[in-house]
Parts: sequence; structure tokens; C-alpha cells
Amino acid sequence: MLALGVLGAQLVSDANVRSDHLADLQRRTAAYQELRQNTDQQLSDVAAALVAPDQAELASAVRQLGLAGYNVERLSFVAPDEAERVDELRALHGQFVAAMTQVLDLASTGRSAQAREVYSAQARPLADRLERRTDELVHKAEADTLSSIEQSHADYQRSLLAIAGFGIGSIALALLLGVALALSIVRPVRAMEGRFARIAQGEFSEHLSVENRDELGTLSSNLNRMTDELARLYAEVQSANRHKSEFLANMSHELRTPLNAIIGFSEVLLQRLFGELNEKQDEYLRDILTSGRHQLALINDILDLSKVEAGRMELQVSTFALGDTVQAGVTMVRAAATRRDISLKVDLDPHIGPIEADERKVRQVLFNLLANAVKFTGQSGSIEIQTKSVDEEVCVSVRDSGVGIAPEDQARIFQEFQQATAGQQAEESTGLGLTLAKKFVELHGGRIWVESAVGKGSTFTFAIPVVRPASETARPATES
Repeated sequence: MLALGVLGAQLVSDANVRSDHLADLQRRTAAYQELRQNTDQQLSDVAAALVAPDQAELASAVRQLGLAGYNVERLSFVAPDEAERVDELRALHGQFVAAMTQVLDLASTGRSAQAREVYSAQARPLADRLERRTDELVHKAEADTLSSIEQSHADYQRSLLAIAGFGIGSIALALLLGVALALSIVRPVRAMEGRFARIAQGEFSEHLSVENRDELGTLSSNLNRMTDELARLYAEVQSANRHKSEFLANMSHELRTPLNAIIGFSEVLLQRLFGELNEKQDEYLRDILTSGRHQLALINDILDLSKVEAGRMELQVSTFALGDTVQAGVTMVRAAATRRDISLKVDLDPHIGPIEADERKVRQVLFNLLANAVKFTGQSGSIEIQTKSVDEEVCVSVRDSGVGIAPEDQARIFQEFQQATAGQQAEESTGLGLTLAKKFVELHGGRIWVESAVGKGSTFTFAIPVVRPASETARPATES
């Protein structure tokens, strides 16, 4: 803008100078033309007076000669390069006035013949020379005027190009500055966004490098410090979680032994092997047995989950028929379904052949899904089990007509000890069944998901590969 202002001021100044010069040229041209016209008029008046001498006409011619001197004096503003020609013009005009004065004096004294002779011999040639010099000055002034006009037009064109070039350059510079400024902001923001994504994935080793010395640079430094602190805390959490899992896995025998004794002695007493029981004793023993079995199932789930998290869970891969495993799972829940008058329907895909997987864990996944379906399906409901082959996977779906799961609960029901609202109200619900099902499916390289709506039932589906790669067969499970 400063450069444009200076350029504009210079252009205005040049325009003012050129305008003054044009005005000067116009005045000079007008003065030269007027001098030529006056000279012609004087010749005409004197010639008329000589034809028929009259005192009035002679007096008018004398006055015209006086005015001619005034017009010559007006030529004082001429340009320096014309000064020599104007001086010559003044000298010629002085000679012309002297000759004309002599002619008029002779005519006024009655010597007309002598006056005409002086007019023809002196005045007329001087007038011709004076006219030629005047024409030269007029033509030069007109040429200078045209040259100045052309120069003004050229300067105007150059000023337009300069202003257009400045405008384009300013826009380009503004765009470059805008892009540079945007990149100086966008790049660090994108880098931090990517860093946050990697932090969310558990990657804490990388540090963010931002060269900005503004708030973004400060934010980057704080992010690096936060990453270091998160890495430290995450390592502590991982260590504590690993120690917890190892402890529970190592304590499996110690935790199961007393419960097995409680369950075994309760079953012996209920069988009346040591004598009869009264009604109250029978009721209490059955409560002890039920609670013991529930506690043992909970401990088994926790221990299995701990083994998976500790990386000590191994898949015992074998080749088996998926249809037989599905039928075995249905058999395990048929009694509970019959008590609630729940119909069980099995739809097996006949094109599914033997699969390679850990049969016991697949059966446990299916049992957990079926047990949940029976638990949350009301009286006289229905449950359908379906298998199908999709690409290189087999899919098993368990669809029930139960209470359904709210959208906000569907994402967390696969987490440890997390349950939907209906699950929290159900009896004997540990909140680990779906967690273990998800872990076992993922150990096989598969996936599990749910589709549900409140009041319209739920469909749980898991998919596992038909054939496992040789490198993954019977390998220890990695830490979750």
C-alpha cells in the first residue's frame, strides 16, 4: 500500500507537470497564430490605405502597428529552446514595423508612389519572412503538443500496467502469506491430532516436534510432557494389571479347592448318605449348593479372563463339526428354556464343513450367548440359532425375542463387569459372560457384535475363520 501511494503521488505530480506544459504550449501556439494574423491584417490595412489614401484608414493602420508591439512583448514566456527563433522574430517584427511606419508616413504626406515602392520593396518581403518564422514556431508548438499528449497517453498506459501489476503482486503475496500462515497453524494442529490418535492407541514413545514459538509451540511442549506422564502411568497400570492377572491365574487351585469341597459335601449331605435331613436343613443345603456353584462359575470366569489378560490362555485347536457344537450348546440350555416355555429353533447351513478352532472355547462362547438369551427372554418367547458361511468365515447368530438392549448400552456390555439395565436386575449375573465370549472370539482372530432394540429382542453374532493359519495354531494368546 505504501508503494502504491508513492506511485500514485508520482503519477499525479507527473500529470500536473504535463498539464502545465500543455497549457504553456497552447498559449504559445495561440500567441504565434495571433502574431501571424496581426501581421496579415496590418499588411491588408496598409495596402487598402495605399490604394485610396484616407486619413482615417491611415490612423487605423498606425494603431494596428502599436498593437503589434504589444503582441510581440507577450512572447516572453517562450521555452528556452525557442528563445533564438523568438529573438529573430522580434528583430524581423521590429524591421517590419519600421518599414510599415515609413510607408504610412509617406502615404500621409501624399507621397503615395514612394509609399507603394517602400511597401513592395521592404514591408512585403519582411512580412513574408515574419510569416515563415511564425509558422515555424506554430508548427513546433503544435508538434510539441502532440508529443506531450502521446507521452501522457503512454504514461497513463504504464500507470495502468503498474497498478495492475501491483494489484496482482499484492494478491499473490497475500495468498502466499495466507498459505504460509495457514500451514504454520494447520501443520502443528494436524501433527497434534495425529499424536492424540496414536496416544489413544497406546503409543507413548513418540515426541511431537513443533517449531512454532507461539501458543502452538507451548501446546506441543505440554503435549510431550503429558505423553511422558501418560506413558509412565500406563506402564504402572499395565504392570499392576499384569501382576493382578498373574496372581489370579496362580491362585486358581487355591480358590477352587475350598469351593469344590463345599459343593461336594453339600451334594453328599443332600443325597442323605449320612442320615435324613429335616426340611429346614434341606433348604439351607440347597442354598449352599446353589451359592457355591454360582461362586465357582464366577471364579472360573475371572480366572479365564485373567489368563487371557496375562497371555497364558492357549488355544487347543482341533477340527470339529460346528453343527454338533451348536446342538450340544442347545442341549445345555434346553431344560431352562422349557421351564419358561421358550421355543428353540436351530437353522444350520449344510454347506459348512469341519472348522479348525478350539472346540471347548467355541462351545463356551455359544453357551454364554444362549444362557443370556434364555435369561432375558420372557415367558413363551423364542430363540433362534443360525449358522452360515461368509467368505472365509463362519458366522453363528443367536436371536431372541427378549427385552432388548438400549443403544447406549450396546457398546459397553462387552466390557468387564458391565451390564445393560436388564442385566443389572437379573439374578446370578456376573457381567463377565460377554467379556469372555469377546476375548475367546478375538483369540481365534474373529469378531463379535450385537444388533438390538429395546422391546424387540437382540441378535448376537460372532464370526471366526474356517481355517486358522499354521503359524497361529495352538499358540499362546497374546495379552489383551
